[in-house]
Amino acid sequence: MFLFSTEAMIICLSVYFGQKLEHSGSPSAFDYEALYRKSVTFISITTINFYICNLYDFSSFKRKRELLARIIPCFIVISFIVVAINFIFPYMNLSRISYIVTLSLLIPSIIFHRFIYHFMINMNKFKEKIIVIGTRDIAKRLLFTLKNYNNTEYEILGFVAEDAKYFHEDEECCPVIGTIKDLKAITKTSRPDVVVVALSEMRGAFPSNEILNCKLQGIRVEDWPTFYEKLTGKIVIQNLRPSWIIFADGFTRNNLTGTVKRLIDVLLSVLGLCFSFPLMIIIGIMIKIDSPGPIFFRQERVGENGKIFTLIKFRTMVADAEKNTGPVWSQSSDPRVTKLGKLFRRTGMDEIPQLFNVLQGDMSFVGPRPERPHFVAELQEKIPYYSQRLAVRPGVTGWAQVRYGYGATVIDAIEKLEYDLYYIKNMSIFLDFLIILSTIHKVVFAKVSVQTETEGNTWLSYSQQETNTRNLASIEKE
Repeated sequence: MFLFSTEAMIICLSVYFGQKLEHSGSPSAFDYEALYRKSVTFISITTINFYICNLYDFSSFKRKRELLARIIPCFIVISFIVVAINFIFPYMNLSRISYIVTLSLLIPSIIFHRFIYHFMINMNKFKEKIIVIGTRDIAKRLLFTLKNYNNTEYEILGFVAEDAKYFHEDEECCPVIGTIKDLKAITKTSRPDVVVVALSEMRGAFPSNEILNCKLQGIRVEDWPTFYEKLTGKIVIQNLRPSWIIFADGFTRNNLTGTVKRLIDVLLSVLGLCFSFPLMIIIGIMIKIDSPGPIFFRQERVGENGKIFTLIKFRTMVADAEKNTGPVWSQSSDPRVTKLGKLFRRTGMDEIPQLFNVLQGDMSFVGPRPERPHFVAELQEKIPYYSQRLAVRPGVTGWAQVRYGYGATVIDAIEKLEYDLYYIKNMSIFLDFLIILSTIHKVVFAKVSVQTETEGNTWLSYSQQETNTRNLASIEKE
């Protein structure tokens, strides 16, 4: 929000000076209404392009050279879009002088501002200092996540253990700086900004006096699921208490939001079908030429509140792909996928017919991806809180798809469920808009996205993997 606000101010000033120079000979001719239109247009176009190009995520690049290599092509695109809008909608009244001066001021100012911001967020004194109180497994997971999630906001001070035995366990990975009885002295010495409570039991032996003392010192106190959600953009389901879901903010169903979301779905699906109709005819012909079988692929999926509906996609696999195997997980490099199918999957063109599902009301543009009844029944028995993802209408794209990517195992299903629960908890029109922009980014920069996902998922700590492996082992045992 800080970055967006300061850059919006830079854009407004650049547009102002561009228009001021244009009317320097006649100050009385200065048009403040035109200034407002130009500023809003420039801010909107710049923000959307920066988001699509991932320029608000500083964890995706560490060197200034990478920032420069990404921001300059983005400004080239912005320049062409502004010219096109000014040509189509003359209401902007953007003259050649105003356009050149605005960009001449805007581009170097934004680049300089970005370099300063990049420098500041990588300085430790601007980071919030964190202490984690609790169990070894939870603290290790949080600490490892902080170290490996490319975070630029927090500095880890250490782990305050429940008792002294943790001093001899994994100190290098999970540094122990004391026990709960030493908490008062630790906070006076280290002066943390945040204390994250990750205790195994929140009743009975809960150290209320020690933690209350932290609160009275002005230290922010957060429970570990809330902190983990804010850090990763997902809700952890292992060791999660049902009471947290019940009393946490979010998970509300607003009738106005639901109505607006549905109106947007109908409008976008109608527009999408109209514009994509010629492309759908071409894709259908290509599928027929590429391999024998039907053009469309129809399959039963589970929708909102467990309702079964028929999902429609362009066929990307050979006909009757599961004839001899029955329902199986689809793999990222599935041998059953046709040559054209790989292209359609990579670009998302196979999803276009789902606009009919959106128009019918079985799906939304944004929501958890619908799964097959066979897998839903299995995963509901194996994974806690899995049925909660059926509380909303499934989507063509979703938070799990843009943050995690492809999944073909039970462990992947656990990871994607955590992202789906985050979406359900924080569902809003604004979040839907961000997900749609992120989806465009993944389609436009498909190759880059795949690499980023592969590298980014290495943040999964071995404690996380241990937890998921234990869950998987219990699944297989059952």
